[in-house]
Amino acid sequence: MHRRLGRLAATLAAVAVVLSSAGTAQATDGGGDRRRPLSAVNLPSGDRVLFYLGQDSSTLADFDTAVLDTDRGFPVPAGVTLYTNLVGAPMSGMFQPTNYGAGDNDFPATLNTYGGGIAVGLFLSDPSQTPLKALAGTADQATVTRYRKWLDEFITYFDRTGRDVFLRIGYEFDGAWNAYDPELYKEAFRYIARRIDRLGARRIATVWQSAAWPRVEQAPYAPTAAGHWKQWYPGDEYVDWAGLSHFYGERFDRYQWACETPGNVAATPLAVQESLLNFARMHRKPVFVAESAPQGFDLGNLTAGCIFVDPATGGPRATVPVTAEQIWDTWYAPYFRFIERNRDIVRGVAYINTDWASQSMWNCQPGACANGYWGDSRIQANPLILRRFRAEIAKRLYVHGPDRVRGFEPPDFSGPGRSEGEYADLPQGGSTGIAVADPTASNDRTALVYANGASIAFDHVGRGPSIDLRYATVTGNVQLTVLVNGAARCTLRLPNQGSATAWATVTIPVPVPDDAAVTLRLDSGDVVWVDYITPGQRNRR
Repeated sequence: MHRRLGRLAATLAAVAVVLSSAGTAQATDGGGDRRRPLSAVNLPSGDRVLFYLGQDSSTLADFDTAVLDTDRGFPVPAGVTLYTNLVGAPMSGMFQPTNYGAGDNDFPATLNTYGGGIAVGLFLSDPSQTPLKALAGTADQATVTRYRKWLDEFITYFDRTGRDVFLRIGYEFDGAWNAYDPELYKEAFRYIARRIDRLGARRIATVWQSAAWPRVEQAPYAPTAAGHWKQWYPGDEYVDWAGLSHFYGERFDRYQWACETPGNVAATPLAVQESLLNFARMHRKPVFVAESAPQGFDLGNLTAGCIFVDPATGGPRATVPVTAEQIWDTWYAPYFRFIERNRDIVRGVAYINTDWASQSMWNCQPGACANGYWGDSRIQANPLILRRFRAEIAKRLYVHGPDRVRGFEPPDFSGPGRSEGEYADLPQGGSTGIAVADPTASNDRTALVYANGASIAFDHVGRGPSIDLRYATVTGNVQLTVLVNGAARCTLRLPNQGSATAWATVTIPVPVPDDAAVTLRLDSGDVVWVDYITPGQRNRR
């Protein structure tokens, strides 16, 4: 029996949660048995709580250096959080590092630094709802086929990590900023869950994560509206874990929402969070606090700021000085109380340990922030916060990770006889190259290299008397150096094809030994699109 069919049989007594007209969450018992034990993929034993850390490779590398390397007794996270997508540049960060202004996402590098599990934020939003329509099967056939192929690669990739994986499908599904359609979202979620089962990926848990956003919003994004959770819920047989974001707690109005107009507050953050917890209790789904950080506090500078524009001026609002003790009492102490008070249902937490102000997506003047004011939530930025945080997560309540790390090499899904550019390495960290969607390319994706000195590197290339390169260019001065096993073997100029979709093939007269590393370095020219090279992967899968 598939795990989802078995779980469905065990949850036929699921109930709905509605919200009162006053906006306070109310659980309606429709037959759900809160005494029934939780059962879910990747559920920790002994009523314990997984401790995860995120949310980008840059942040995690900094934490490894600043905390774990200097304090060998510091509890190692049970897992880490990273993000990727099926939009624009599908599976970004999974094969090559990428950065959209919120730190590097480099899955191979992080998985080779940290052991334990991984929580994956899967972004599925675009203005046309294309990913949702494709996965739900309502787009045109070519689009459906393309996205579903990418999804199968995505699932296979994470299955082959050998780790516990928490897949946050369309995370913060009810955030107005994502603009998901509820019916399309549910259908896409269900399809993803079914494919996980069909492909036998038994360690991938689906996570249905709400934004738990307490501000006034229009339907369907208002969590205080009657029937909100039911409207978005894919069904017990598809959801392994419920999830929520937790950036504001009991004292949200002291600093974080201090400048907000009271009429814009639909309910306290705690009321919305508890509403989701009650829904999860009735459906017997463990909860992962999938995103959490003290938004608006700067632990390094010891300041606090309202996350919104000042309504009195319509612009910036100055931060105020605070002590580390005040920060702890305002956010951290209630946060840990929230976890312990709800330990019957909260079985995982992920803390975002980031200097938000150092990342271009979040760097702004408080009160004039397109994405809200965030500050600096790195616990290592303040000794008192670090010491107390350490003491909290060292409690037996929390599950920690292994010290040993099992190596991981991303799988290659190239077709027979080819090494596709989208699975190759772009070693400059995502600032000089990226893999993007392209339906004219051989595998619906291609690698784009766009800076002099940048390179694209293919590993495990099979033996051959020469290399064939399928490429496209838009200028006439593209020059490549070809390296085999690190040694420069040939320099060639690529004829201008005049279009990013006008593909041509050139033969490079360089022999390749078995299991070779082949690198193409862009010496001049603005850009080159690399579709694939032959010979292909020696060990394709």
